[in-house]
Amino acid sequence: MTNQSPPLLRWDIFCRVIDNLGDAGVCLRLAADLASRGLQVCLYIDQPAVLKNLMHNTTYSKSLSVRLWPEDTETFSASDVADVVIEAFACDPPTAYISAMAQATKPPAWINLEYLSAEAWVEESHGLPSPHPRYALTKYFFFPGFTPGTGGLLREPGLIDRLATAQTENKDTALRIFLFGYPQPKVAEWLDRLAAQAEPTLLAIVPCPAQQQVDDWLATHTDTNQLTIAHQPFVPQAKFDALLASYDFIFIRGEDSFVRAQWAAKPLVWQIYPQEDAIHLVKLKAFYDHYLDQGVLTAKQRSIYWQFVSAWNNGNASSNDAVLASTWPKLVEIYPLLLENARVWRNQLLKQRDLVSQLRDFVGHLVK
Repeated sequence: MTNQSPPLLRWDIFCRVIDNLGDAGVCLRLAADLASRGLQVCLYIDQPAVLKNLMHNTTYSKSLSVRLWPEDTETFSASDVADVVIEAFACDPPTAYISAMAQATKPPAWINLEYLSAEAWVEESHGLPSPHPRYALTKYFFFPGFTPGTGGLLREPGLIDRLATAQTENKDTALRIFLFGYPQPKVAEWLDRLAAQAEPTLLAIVPCPAQQQVDDWLATHTDTNQLTIAHQPFVPQAKFDALLASYDFIFIRGEDSFVRAQWAAKPLVWQIYPQEDAIHLVKLKAFYDHYLDQGVLTAKQRSIYWQFVSAWNNGNASSNDAVLASTWPKLVEIYPLLLENARVWRNQLLKQRDLVSQLRDFVGHLVK
């Protein structure tokens, strides 16, 4: 007989919502993917209302359940503990649950699913153990990533084939832009440029903080020339991939939408979650250093792309008053190359095994 690891059928995922749709979106995709592969999954979340729109009218596997984050007074026994416990983004499971983990005859595989980053240190930290200071428990860091030394990205079985089926060539002459973002101080400058260009442009904005800024600009511009602004209704998570693939340029924020834009293989402008002392810009630059280095764009073209992305993220704010307006036409001019770069990048990512497959193997080795 071969020595096989146990099936690890029960998985508990703990999620505290910080960046609204981003944190919840990642955890819901992870939970749904695991459940679709025959595993029993419970997603504990402190703001379940956030999931209502994401899950709207979508049929999920019956093995997926969603529960409110436990109250401090709630108790757990060892039998309540799952085979695998995942805390998303270092949120720490409830104290009572951790105590029950320590009481289990066979402690669960405990994983801290970290934030996605392209920084070099991620490979060195991926898979490292972190012993608990009080209990005989060990937590392991699992880092999503873009390179073979990381845990990969969420990619459900059959996703790329479904995108190929859903994606049709844009029959309109208009350049189609999708916008989902945080507040954007420079958006008026960019909209002025979109309205001034000769090419017809459709800007679709979904409900988000940037929407009010776009509406404020629109209220003072009765003639937008070749620019059409549309309000794209919110769609549930299951329909989001096909929606992104129908656009030419994708402006997104957070982590979940960021990954889905890469699977859509369209040029993307990522508005990263802002952090103190602008340390988020280091993370942003690390990604674009990888993304733009695909042998498609020249050094000058890569520089233009990065200037626009940096300005969109308000990097060096005092010196980029006109960067969005000056660099955008240059990006439109080289759009075929940007599209090819996005396709080559996606093909590179497809060489990695998806995150759920790697995660299942990882925890399987922990419990042998």
